[in-house]
Amino acid sequence: MNPKNFHISRRAFLGTTAAASVAGMLGGMPIRAFGKDQVKLSFMYPVGVSGDINRIVSGMIAGFNAAHADIQVEAIYAGSYDNTEQKVMTSLGVGDPPGTWLPINSALQTFLAMGALEDITALAKADDIYQDFLPGFLGTCISDDKLYGLPFQCSTPVLYYNKTAFEKAGVKTAPATWDELLETAKALTIRQGSDVSQWGVTIGGGWHDWMFESYVRQNGLVPWTKEKVMFDAPESVNALEFWLRMAQEGVMPTASTWQGSANDFMAGRTAMLYHSTGSLTNLRKSSPFEVGVAFMPKNKTFGASMGGGPIHIAKNQPDAHKQACWTFARWMTNTANQSMWCKETGYLAARQSSWDSAEMKSFVTEVPAAKIALDQAAYAGAFLQVPGYHKVREYLKSALDRTVIGEIRPDVALREATANSNREIDRMLRRRG
Repeated sequence: MNPKNFHISRRAFLGTTAAASVAGMLGGMPIRAFGKDQVKLSFMYPVGVSGDINRIVSGMIAGFNAAHADIQVEAIYAGSYDNTEQKVMTSLGVGDPPGTWLPINSALQTFLAMGALEDITALAKADDIYQDFLPGFLGTCISDDKLYGLPFQCSTPVLYYNKTAFEKAGVKTAPATWDELLETAKALTIRQGSDVSQWGVTIGGGWHDWMFESYVRQNGLVPWTKEKVMFDAPESVNALEFWLRMAQEGVMPTASTWQGSANDFMAGRTAMLYHSTGSLTNLRKSSPFEVGVAFMPKNKTFGASMGGGPIHIAKNQPDAHKQACWTFARWMTNTANQSMWCKETGYLAARQSSWDSAEMKSFVTEVPAAKIALDQAAYAGAFLQVPGYHKVREYLKSALDRTVIGEIRPDVALREATANSNREIDRMLRRRG
Protein backbone atom coordinates (compact mmCIF):
# COMPACT_ATOMS: atom_id res chain seq x y z
CA MET A 1 0.00 0.00 0.00
CA ASN A 2 1.24 3.48 -0.84
CA PRO A 3 0.74 5.66 2.28
CA LYS A 4 0.63 8.76 0.07
CA ASN A 5 -2.63 7.53 -1.42
CA PHE A 6 -3.99 5.70 1.61
CA HIS A 7 -7.63 6.49 2.40
CA ILE A 8 -10.17 4.98 4.75
CA SER A 9 -13.94 5.10 4.79
CA ARG A 10 -15.78 7.41 7.15
CA ARG A 11 -17.20 4.46 9.09
CA ALA A 12 -13.74 3.00 9.56
CA PHE A 13 -12.04 6.11 10.76
CA LEU A 14 -14.92 7.22 12.99
CA GLY A 15 -14.70 3.84 14.61
CA THR A 16 -11.03 4.30 15.44
CA THR A 17 -11.07 7.71 17.11
CA ALA A 18 -9.95 6.22 20.39
CA ALA A 19 -6.59 5.60 18.77
CA ALA A 20 -5.95 9.34 18.45
CA SER A 21 -4.63 10.27 21.87
CA VAL A 22 -4.87 13.84 23.14
CA ALA A 23 -2.17 13.29 25.75
CA GLY A 24 1.30 14.79 25.51
CA MET A 25 0.64 18.20 24.03
CA LEU A 26 3.96 19.32 22.59
CA GLY A 27 7.05 18.11 20.82
CA GLY A 28 7.99 14.48 21.23
CA MET A 29 11.34 12.73 20.78
CA PRO A 30 11.68 9.68 18.52
CA ILE A 31 10.74 6.46 20.30
CA ARG A 32 11.42 2.84 19.47
CA ALA A 33 8.57 0.99 17.82
CA PHE A 34 8.26 -1.94 15.45
CA GLY A 35 12.03 -2.39 15.60
CA LYS A 36 12.98 1.06 14.28
CA ASP A 37 12.84 4.72 15.18
CA GLN A 38 9.34 6.13 15.29
CA VAL A 39 8.81 9.88 15.14
CA LYS A 40 6.11 11.07 17.49
CA LEU A 41 4.43 14.37 16.53
CA SER A 42 1.60 16.51 17.80
CA PHE A 43 -1.02 18.20 15.60
CA MET A 44 -2.92 21.06 17.24
CA TYR A 45 -6.19 22.00 15.56
CA PRO A 46 -9.39 23.98 16.14
CA VAL A 47 -13.01 23.36 15.25
CA GLY A 48 -14.46 26.46 13.63
CA VAL A 49 -18.00 25.27 12.82
CA SER A 50 -20.72 23.12 14.31
CA GLY A 51 -21.17 19.44 13.60
CA ASP A 52 -19.02 16.33 13.76
CA ILE A 53 -15.69 17.95 12.84
CA ASN A 54 -13.69 16.94 15.92
CA ARG A 55 -14.53 13.28 15.55
CA ILE A 56 -13.79 13.36 11.82
CA VAL A 57 -10.34 14.91 12.31
CA SER A 58 -9.48 12.48 15.08
CA GLY A 59 -10.53 9.60 12.88
CA MET A 60 -8.40 10.82 10.00
CA ILE A 61 -5.36 11.00 12.26
CA ALA A 62 -6.06 7.48 13.53
CA GLY A 63 -6.13 6.39 9.89
CA PHE A 64 -2.81 8.10 9.23
CA ASN A 65 -1.21 6.40 12.22
CA ALA A 66 -2.49 3.03 11.09
CA ALA A 67 -0.83 3.54 7.71
CA HIS A 68 2.53 4.84 8.99
CA ALA A 69 4.47 2.62 11.37
CA ASP A 70 7.35 5.10 11.51
CA ILE A 71 5.24 8.16 12.46
CA GLN A 72 2.65 8.60 15.17
CA VAL A 73 0.63 11.82 15.39
CA GLU A 74 -1.20 12.88 18.53
CA ALA A 75 -4.38 14.86 17.90
CA ILE A 76 -4.71 17.91 20.14
CA TYR A 77 -8.08 19.59 19.93
CA ALA A 78 -7.41 23.12 21.19
CA GLY A 79 -10.86 24.74 20.93
CA SER A 80 -11.49 27.72 18.67
CA TYR A 81 -9.10 29.20 16.12
CA ASP A 82 -8.16 31.92 18.60
CA ASN A 83 -7.53 29.41 21.40
CA THR A 84 -5.42 27.25 19.10
CA GLU A 85 -3.26 30.13 17.94
CA GLN A 86 -2.74 31.45 21.45
CA LYS A 87 -1.62 28.00 22.63
CA VAL A 88 0.76 27.67 19.69
CA MET A 89 2.20 31.15 20.29
CA THR A 90 2.69 30.35 23.98
CA SER A 91 4.53 27.15 23.08
CA LEU A 92 6.67 29.05 20.58
CA GLY A 93 7.57 31.51 23.32
CA VAL A 94 9.10 28.74 25.42
CA GLY A 95 10.74 27.06 22.42
CA ASP A 96 8.62 23.91 22.44
CA PRO A 97 6.02 24.20 19.68
CA PRO A 98 3.83 21.39 18.34
CA GLY A 99 5.27 19.81 15.23
CA THR A 100 2.36 20.99 13.14
CA TRP A 101 -0.84 22.96 13.62
CA LEU A 102 -3.91 24.35 11.87
CA PRO A 103 -4.53 28.11 12.26
CA ILE A 104 -6.82 30.54 10.44
CA ASN A 105 -5.02 31.70 7.30
CA SER A 106 -4.94 35.26 8.70
CA ALA A 107 -2.26 34.17 11.17
CA LEU A 108 0.36 33.76 8.43
CA GLN A 109 2.12 37.09 8.97
CA THR A 110 1.97 36.72 12.76
CA PHE A 111 3.72 33.35 12.70
CA LEU A 112 6.22 34.53 10.10
CA ALA A 113 7.11 37.44 12.36
CA MET A 114 7.88 34.92 15.10
CA GLY A 115 10.17 32.92 12.82
CA ALA A 116 7.92 29.94 13.46
CA LEU A 117 7.18 28.48 10.04
CA GLU A 118 9.12 26.06 7.87
CA ASP A 119 9.42 27.11 4.23
CA ILE A 120 8.05 24.14 2.27
CA THR A 121 8.43 25.65 -1.21
CA ALA A 122 11.07 23.17 -2.36
CA LEU A 123 9.11 20.17 -1.09
CA ALA A 124 5.98 21.43 -2.82
CA LYS A 125 7.76 22.04 -6.13
CA ALA A 126 9.15 18.51 -6.03
CA ASP A 127 5.60 17.22 -5.57
CA ASP A 128 2.34 18.05 -7.38
CA ILE A 129 1.29 20.85 -5.04
CA TYR A 130 1.61 23.79 -7.42
CA GLN A 131 0.01 21.81 -10.25
CA ASP A 132 -2.99 20.37 -8.39
CA PHE A 133 -3.94 22.73 -5.55
CA LEU A 134 -6.37 25.44 -6.62
CA PRO A 135 -4.33 28.67 -6.89
CA GLY A 136 -6.66 30.80 -4.78
CA PHE A 137 -6.45 28.36 -1.88
CA LEU A 138 -2.70 27.88 -2.21
CA GLY A 139 -2.30 31.65 -2.27
CA THR A 140 -3.50 31.93 1.32
CA CYS A 141 -0.28 30.12 2.35
CA ILE A 142 2.15 32.20 0.27
CA SER A 143 4.18 35.21 1.36
CA ASP A 144 6.94 36.76 -0.76
CA ASP A 145 6.64 33.87 -3.22
CA LYS A 146 7.37 31.28 -0.52
CA LEU A 147 4.95 28.57 0.59
CA TYR A 148 4.36 28.09 4.32
CA GLY A 149 1.59 25.52 4.53
CA LEU A 150 -0.81 23.21 2.71
CA PRO A 151 -4.45 24.33 2.51
CA PHE A 152 -6.64 21.89 4.40
CA GLN A 153 -9.72 23.58 5.86
CA CYS A 154 -10.80 25.91 3.05
CA SER A 155 -13.94 28.01 3.29
CA THR A 156 -15.79 31.13 2.28
CA PRO A 157 -19.02 32.47 3.75
CA VAL A 158 -22.15 31.63 1.78
CA LEU A 159 -25.80 32.60 2.06
CA TYR A 160 -27.96 29.80 3.46
CA TYR A 161 -31.73 30.09 3.17
CA ASN A 162 -34.81 28.26 4.40
CA LYS A 163 -36.70 27.08 1.32
CA THR A 164 -39.89 26.50 3.30
CA ALA A 165 -39.82 30.06 4.63
CA PHE A 166 -39.21 31.33 1.09
CA GLU A 167 -42.22 29.40 -0.19
CA LYS A 168 -44.49 30.70 2.58
CA ALA A 169 -43.43 34.28 1.86
CA GLY A 170 -43.83 33.86 -1.89
CA VAL A 171 -40.12 34.40 -2.51
CA LYS A 172 -38.99 32.38 -5.50
CA THR A 173 -35.22 32.92 -5.70
CA ALA A 174 -32.31 33.80 -3.46
CA PRO A 175 -31.29 37.47 -3.58
CA ALA A 176 -28.42 38.28 -5.94
CA THR A 177 -27.74 41.91 -4.95
CA TRP A 178 -27.67 43.95 -1.74
CA ASP A 179 -30.90 45.70 -2.71
CA GLU A 180 -32.57 42.35 -3.32
CA LEU A 181 -31.20 41.07 -0.01
CA LEU A 182 -32.88 43.89 1.89
CA GLU A 183 -36.20 43.48 0.10
CA THR A 184 -36.15 39.70 0.53
CA ALA A 185 -35.30 40.06 4.23
CA LYS A 186 -38.28 42.40 4.66
CA ALA A 187 -40.57 39.81 3.08
CA LEU A 188 -39.24 37.06 5.33
CA THR A 189 -39.25 38.89 8.68
CA ILE A 190 -42.12 37.87 10.94
CA ARG A 191 -42.97 39.96 14.01
CA GLN A 192 -45.78 40.38 16.46
CA GLY A 193 -45.49 43.95 17.70
CA SER A 194 -41.93 44.38 18.90
CA ASP A 195 -41.27 40.63 19.10
CA VAL A 196 -39.57 38.97 16.13
CA SER A 197 -40.23 35.26 15.63
CA GLN A 198 -38.33 35.05 12.36
CA TRP A 199 -35.57 37.40 11.24
CA GLY A 200 -35.15 37.96 7.54
CA VAL A 201 -31.36 37.60 7.66
CA THR A 202 -28.66 37.02 10.27
CA ILE A 203 -24.93 37.57 9.84
CA GLY A 204 -23.13 34.98 11.97
CA GLY A 205 -21.56 36.80 14.92
CA GLY A 206 -18.07 36.17 16.23
CA TRP A 207 -16.78 36.02 12.65
CA HIS A 208 -18.80 38.95 11.35
CA ASP A 209 -15.54 40.78 10.60
CA TRP A 210 -14.85 37.96 8.12
CA MET A 211 -18.28 38.55 6.60
CA PHE A 212 -17.65 42.29 6.57
CA GLU A 213 -14.47 41.90 4.54
CA SER A 214 -16.55 39.97 2.01
CA TYR A 215 -18.97 42.91 1.81
CA VAL A 216 -16.09 45.34 1.25
CA ARG A 217 -14.74 43.07 -1.49
CA GLN A 218 -18.23 43.21 -3.00
CA ASN A 219 -17.62 46.96 -3.29
CA GLY A 220 -14.43 46.27 -5.23
CA LEU A 221 -11.87 46.82 -2.46
CA VAL A 222 -9.54 44.50 -0.55
CA PRO A 223 -9.39 46.55 2.68
CA TRP A 224 -5.84 45.63 3.70
CA THR A 225 -2.27 45.12 2.56
CA LYS A 226 0.50 43.39 4.50
CA GLU A 227 1.39 46.76 6.05
CA LYS A 228 -1.92 48.55 6.71
CA VAL A 229 -5.71 48.36 6.71
CA MET A 230 -8.20 50.64 4.96
CA PHE A 231 -11.32 50.07 7.03
CA ASP A 232 -12.18 53.77 6.66
CA ALA A 233 -12.17 53.73 2.84
CA PRO A 234 -15.45 54.80 1.17
CA GLU A 235 -16.08 51.21 0.06
CA SER A 236 -15.84 50.00 3.66
CA VAL A 237 -18.00 52.78 5.08
CA ASN A 238 -20.67 52.11 2.45
CA ALA A 239 -20.74 48.42 3.40
CA LEU A 240 -21.23 49.21 7.08
CA GLU A 241 -23.90 51.76 6.24
CA PHE A 242 -25.78 48.95 4.52
CA TRP A 243 -25.50 46.74 7.61
CA LEU A 244 -26.85 49.59 9.72
CA ARG A 245 -29.73 50.06 7.32
CA MET A 246 -30.70 46.38 7.60
CA ALA A 247 -30.66 46.67 11.40
CA GLN A 248 -32.66 49.90 11.35
CA GLU A 249 -35.21 48.37 8.99
CA GLY A 250 -35.70 45.63 11.59
CA VAL A 251 -34.83 42.70 9.33
CA MET A 252 -31.51 41.73 10.96
CA PRO A 253 -30.66 41.23 14.65
CA THR A 254 -28.09 43.68 15.99
CA ALA A 255 -26.05 40.90 17.59
CA SER A 256 -25.58 37.15 17.32
CA THR A 257 -23.03 34.45 18.10
CA TRP A 258 -21.38 32.03 15.70
CA GLN A 259 -22.96 28.85 17.03
CA GLY A 260 -26.15 30.61 18.11
CA SER A 261 -26.79 31.97 14.63
CA ALA A 262 -26.49 28.46 13.15
CA ASN A 263 -28.87 27.14 15.82
CA ASP A 264 -31.33 29.95 15.09
CA PHE A 265 -31.32 29.06 11.41
CA MET A 266 -31.93 25.36 12.05
CA ALA A 267 -34.74 26.29 14.48
CA GLY A 268 -36.42 28.59 11.95
CA ARG A 269 -35.68 31.79 13.88
CA THR A 270 -33.92 33.31 10.89
CA ALA A 271 -34.77 32.66 7.25
CA MET A 272 -31.38 33.57 5.76
CA LEU A 273 -27.96 33.12 7.30
CA TYR A 274 -24.44 34.21 6.40
CA HIS A 275 -22.18 31.41 7.63
CA SER A 276 -19.21 29.29 6.59
CA THR A 277 -19.47 26.71 3.83
CA GLY A 278 -17.88 24.44 6.44
CA SER A 279 -21.30 24.35 8.12
CA LEU A 280 -23.02 23.00 5.00
CA THR A 281 -23.27 19.34 5.90
CA ASN A 282 -24.44 19.99 9.46
CA LEU A 283 -27.05 22.58 8.45
CA ARG A 284 -28.28 20.48 5.55
CA LYS A 285 -28.63 17.30 7.62
CA SER A 286 -29.84 18.87 10.88
CA SER A 287 -32.47 21.33 9.61
CA PRO A 288 -36.10 20.14 9.47
CA PHE A 289 -36.53 21.96 6.13
CA GLU A 290 -34.73 22.00 2.80
CA VAL A 291 -31.70 24.27 2.91
CA GLY A 292 -30.78 26.45 -0.04
CA VAL A 293 -27.28 27.79 -0.64
CA ALA A 294 -26.36 30.78 -2.76
CA PHE A 295 -23.52 33.19 -3.49
CA MET A 296 -23.37 36.09 -1.08
CA PRO A 297 -25.28 38.87 -2.85
CA LYS A 298 -23.13 41.38 -4.69
CA ASN A 299 -23.03 45.14 -4.86
CA LYS A 300 -20.51 46.32 -7.47
CA THR A 301 -19.24 42.76 -7.87
CA PHE A 302 -19.30 39.38 -6.19
CA GLY A 303 -16.69 39.02 -3.50
CA ALA A 304 -15.68 36.74 -0.64
CA SER A 305 -12.96 36.24 1.95
CA MET A 306 -11.28 32.87 2.21
CA GLY A 307 -11.39 31.50 5.72
CA GLY A 308 -10.27 28.25 7.23
CA GLY A 309 -6.64 27.41 7.37
CA PRO A 310 -3.57 25.48 6.26
CA ILE A 311 -1.47 22.89 8.00
CA HIS A 312 1.71 24.65 9.14
CA ILE A 313 5.01 22.96 10.01
CA ALA A 314 7.17 24.25 12.86
CA LYS A 315 10.62 25.50 11.88
CA ASN A 316 12.21 24.79 15.27
CA GLN A 317 12.37 20.99 15.28
CA PRO A 318 14.69 18.22 14.04
CA ASP A 319 14.85 17.53 10.31
CA ALA A 320 13.38 14.07 10.80
CA HIS A 321 10.35 15.66 12.45
CA LYS A 322 9.98 18.20 9.66
CA GLN A 323 9.96 15.39 7.11
CA ALA A 324 7.39 13.49 9.17
CA CYS A 325 5.25 16.64 9.39
CA TRP A 326 5.42 17.01 5.62
CA THR A 327 4.36 13.37 5.20
CA PHE A 328 1.41 14.02 7.53
CA ALA A 329 0.37 17.31 5.89
CA ARG A 330 0.67 15.76 2.45
CA TRP A 331 -1.48 12.78 3.51
CA MET A 332 -4.19 14.93 5.12
CA THR A 333 -4.45 16.94 1.91
CA ASN A 334 -4.23 14.15 -0.64
CA THR A 335 -6.91 13.79 -3.30
CA ALA A 336 -9.02 11.14 -1.59
CA ASN A 337 -8.94 12.74 1.85
CA GLN A 338 -9.79 16.19 0.51
CA SER A 339 -12.78 14.66 -1.29
CA MET A 340 -13.94 12.92 1.88
CA TRP A 341 -13.37 16.07 3.98
CA CYS A 342 -15.49 18.14 1.58
CA LYS A 343 -18.33 15.63 1.54
CA GLU A 344 -18.42 15.12 5.29
CA THR A 345 -18.14 18.78 6.35
CA GLY A 346 -18.85 21.26 3.57
CA TYR A 347 -15.32 22.68 3.62
CA LEU A 348 -13.92 23.02 0.14
CA ALA A 349 -11.55 20.45 -1.31
CA ALA A 350 -8.32 22.29 -2.09
CA ARG A 351 -7.27 20.01 -4.96
CA GLN A 352 -8.57 20.09 -8.52
CA SER A 353 -8.07 16.32 -8.68
CA SER A 354 -10.58 15.94 -5.85
CA TRP A 355 -13.24 17.85 -7.77
CA ASP A 356 -12.41 15.86 -10.91
CA SER A 357 -12.82 12.50 -9.16
CA ALA A 358 -15.83 10.32 -9.92
CA GLU A 359 -16.71 10.31 -6.23
CA MET A 360 -16.95 14.12 -6.05
CA LYS A 361 -18.72 14.46 -9.37
CA SER A 362 -21.38 12.07 -8.09
CA PHE A 363 -21.62 13.99 -4.81
CA VAL A 364 -22.02 17.36 -6.54
CA THR A 365 -24.74 15.88 -8.74
CA GLU A 366 -26.53 14.72 -5.60
CA VAL A 367 -25.82 17.91 -3.59
CA PRO A 368 -25.35 20.83 -6.03
CA ALA A 369 -25.02 23.23 -3.09
CA ALA A 370 -21.61 21.70 -2.35
CA LYS A 371 -20.17 23.52 -5.37
CA ILE A 372 -21.58 26.98 -4.63
CA ALA A 373 -18.66 28.10 -2.47
CA LEU A 374 -16.16 26.68 -4.97
CA ASP A 375 -17.69 28.78 -7.76
CA GLN A 376 -17.77 31.81 -5.46
CA ALA A 377 -14.09 31.28 -4.64
CA ALA A 378 -13.28 32.70 -8.07
CA TYR A 379 -14.13 36.08 -6.51
CA ALA A 380 -12.32 35.43 -3.21
CA GLY A 381 -9.00 36.09 -1.57
CA ALA A 382 -7.22 35.52 1.75
CA PHE A 383 -8.71 37.05 4.89
CA LEU A 384 -6.92 39.91 6.70
CA GLN A 385 -3.31 38.74 6.53
CA VAL A 386 -1.72 41.54 8.56
CA PRO A 387 0.76 41.47 11.47
CA GLY A 388 -1.03 41.45 14.82
CA TYR A 389 -4.27 40.45 13.18
CA HIS A 390 -5.81 39.27 16.50
CA LYS A 391 -5.95 42.83 17.82
CA VAL A 392 -6.88 44.22 14.42
CA ARG A 393 -9.89 41.90 14.29
CA GLU A 394 -11.02 43.07 17.73
CA TYR A 395 -10.80 46.72 16.70
CA LEU A 396 -12.89 46.00 13.64
CA LYS A 397 -15.45 43.85 15.45
CA SER A 398 -15.92 46.58 18.04
CA ALA A 399 -16.54 49.12 15.29
CA LEU A 400 -19.11 46.86 13.64
CA ASP A 401 -20.91 46.08 16.90
CA ARG A 402 -21.07 49.69 18.10
CA THR A 403 -22.36 50.87 14.73
CA VAL A 404 -25.10 48.29 14.30
CA ILE A 405 -26.57 49.00 17.76
CA GLY A 406 -26.65 52.72 16.92
CA GLU A 407 -23.93 53.87 19.32
CA ILE A 408 -21.64 55.47 16.71
CA ARG A 409 -21.70 56.50 13.04
CA PRO A 410 -20.17 54.06 10.53
CA ASP A 411 -17.52 56.49 9.29
CA VAL A 412 -16.42 57.46 12.79
CA ALA A 413 -16.29 53.85 14.00
CA LEU A 414 -14.24 52.70 11.03
CA ARG A 415 -11.90 55.66 11.22
CA GLU A 416 -11.12 54.77 14.84
CA ALA A 417 -10.68 51.09 13.98
CA THR A 418 -8.32 51.97 11.14
CA ALA A 419 -6.15 54.25 13.29
CA ASN A 420 -5.92 51.71 16.12
CA SER A 421 -5.25 48.83 13.74
CA ASN A 422 -2.51 50.60 11.84
CA ARG A 423 -0.78 51.56 15.08
CA GLU A 424 -0.76 47.89 16.06
CA ILE A 425 0.51 46.82 12.64
CA ASP A 426 3.29 49.44 12.75
CA ARG A 427 4.27 48.21 16.21
CA MET A 428 4.50 44.63 14.98
CA LEU A 429 6.50 45.65 11.90
CA ARG A 430 9.00 47.57 14.07
CA ARG A 431 9.36 44.52 16.30
CA ARG A 432 10.07 42.40 13.23
CA GLY A 433 12.83 44.91 12.36
